[in-house]
Amino acid sequence: MRRAAAATAAVVLLLAGCTDGTSGPTQPTSSTSTPAASPTTSDPTTAPADPSPTSASPTDSSMGPPGTTTPPAGPTASPYSPVPDDVDPALHPWQTGLTRQDPPAGAPAVGQEIVGVRVGLHDGYDRVVLDLSGSDPILGWFAGFTDEAVQDPTGEPMDVEGDAFLQLGVFGIDWTTDAPDRYSGAPVDGEGLEVVKEVVFGGLFEAQQQILIGLDDETAYRVFALSDPARIVVDIQHD
Repeated sequence: MRRAAAATAAVVLLLAGCTDGTSGPTQPTSSTSTPAASPTTSDPTTAPADPSPTSASPTDSSMGPPGTTTPPAGPTASPYSPVPDDVDPALHPWQTGLTRQDPPAGAPAVGQEIVGVRVGLHDGYDRVVLDLSGSDPILGWFAGFTDEAVQDPTGEPMDVEGDAFLQLGVFGIDWTTDAPDRYSGAPVDGEGLEVVKEVVFGGLFEAQQQILIGLDDETAYRVFALSDPARIVVDIQHD
């Protein structure tokens, strides 16, 4: 596996508006993507929450085998519902280009944080879940592949396992406040997964959190948000 090299090139993102979208902040020098769901047929917005996890890192049997969850470093998610596998491909199609989702129309002007990260192996794809504070997602995102792992906004190289990099920018975070429930940013290993090698947090700058997902190779992906509780899901197809 090669490590990401230094680079100064920036990736300009095209806007891909989604339903109920509103205009978001100016896009930074990065690219990003779109995800899927986990094994269950229940309605993702109404399924009852699982019991609170007993460890620092939440463990969800639907996310994959042991060893594929967030390391016990920093704040993690509150109780959450499983992510269903019956994702409507018409609403959340697999993509290889740039994607963008603005915050929902009329979203309240309250702070929301990424509070935990989970990964899991599924039939035909790997999954990365960003657990958010609150019940409904009010953060936006943009995603796409980038040739090199470079930190925003410094341009410094990032150490990310993989031969390809899916870059996700989550925006709308109150970056002026040091929130106690904010995820620590500790890297998440992709051990046991097919394509995902590592999930690494980059810079939090001007309300945008950079996240790089190191992969074996570029492949189709999808990104979407779910409620009760709030989370952003990224699915990456197996080769």
